[in-house]
Amino acid sequence: MQPLLSPEEIATQAPGDILTNRLPADRLFAQRADRLRTLAAGHAMADFLLFCARIADVQQTALERLRPLTQRPDEGLLLRCRQHGMPPLDAQGADLPDTWYEVLTTLSRELEPWAPPVLQSALLSLPGLGRPALDALARSILRCEASPDTVIELALAPLVGAALQVTWTARALALNGQDIPSGFEDSLCPACGSHPVASIVRIGDAGHGVRYATCSLCANEWHVTRIKCVPCHNTKDIAYQGLEGEEGALNPGVKAETCPACQASLKIVSMEKDPFVDAFADDLATLALDMLVDEAGFHRAGRNLFLFTP
Repeated sequence: MQPLLSPEEIATQAPGDILTNRLPADRLFAQRADRLRTLAAGHAMADFLLFCARIADVQQTALERLRPLTQRPDEGLLLRCRQHGMPPLDAQGADLPDTWYEVLTTLSRELEPWAPPVLQSALLSLPGLGRPALDALARSILRCEASPDTVIELALAPLVGAALQVTWTARALALNGQDIPSGFEDSLCPACGSHPVASIVRIGDAGHGVRYATCSLCANEWHVTRIKCVPCHNTKDIAYQGLEGEEGALNPGVKAETCPACQASLKIVSMEKDPFVDAFADDLATLALDMLVDEAGFHRAGRNLFLFTP
C-alpha cells in the first residue's frame, strides 16, 4: 500500500475547465469488446473474457438498433432533476422500460450458440420463467438486492445485466450533457442513480489526470475528486494497491483505491498508464486484485453487472 497525493496537491494540479459529466461513446460496447480481447491474451481467465467480449459485440449491435427508438425524457422532468440533483434516468424506483425485455430476447438468441453449458441451460429455461419473473430479476439487479418472493436464476443474471446496460446506455445517449445534474458530486451516477464499476483517470480532451467515476449501468462518467473515497467521500489516508508479478507490475493501469474510513475498495484505471483501459473490461480482468484487497480487510464497492450476486 502506498499513499496517494494529498487533496491539496491534486487541487493545485487540476485544470480549471472540467467536464462534469461525460456521456458514453457511440461505439462503447465495440471498444469494450476490443479491450476484452486484448486483455484475454495469455490471461488465466481467457475463455471468460472472450465470452464477455462476444456479449459486448452483441450489445453494440443491439444498441445501434435501439438508439433510433429511444426518446429523451420529458423536458419538465429534466428541469426538476437538474434543480434537485435527481437522476433523470432513475434505475432504482422508476418503471422498467419495455425495451429492456426485447433487448434481452435479442441477446439470448444471438449468444446461445456461444454460451458456456451453464448459461445454455439457463437460456433454455428463459421462456418458461415468464415476463414477471424476469422483470423481478431485472429490478433485483438494478437495486442490488434479491427479492424473497422471486426465484432468481443466477446464471441468467449477467445476460439480464447486459440487456439493462444496453437499455440505459441508449437512454443516456438520448440526453445532452446539460440534461444531467451537475454540482452534486456523489457516490451514485447523476444520470441513472446506479453505482460505479470503477473510476478512470483520463487524458486528452477530458483534461490530463482528471478523474471520473464510471457508471456500471448507463456508462455515464461523472467527475470526482482525484483523492477522495467515492463511496463515503473521505479524503484521509487513501491508499492504493496493485497486482505484482515476478517481472513487475501486472495490469499497471489498474489499482485498487482503498479507504480506511468505510473499508471500501474501488478500482481506479489510469489512461496515463495505459491509454486503452476500459473501466468495465479492466475490472473483469483484475478480479485477483479484489481477492487481494479482500484479504487486507476491504470490501469491493464497485458493481459489475456481469458478476451479479444477490
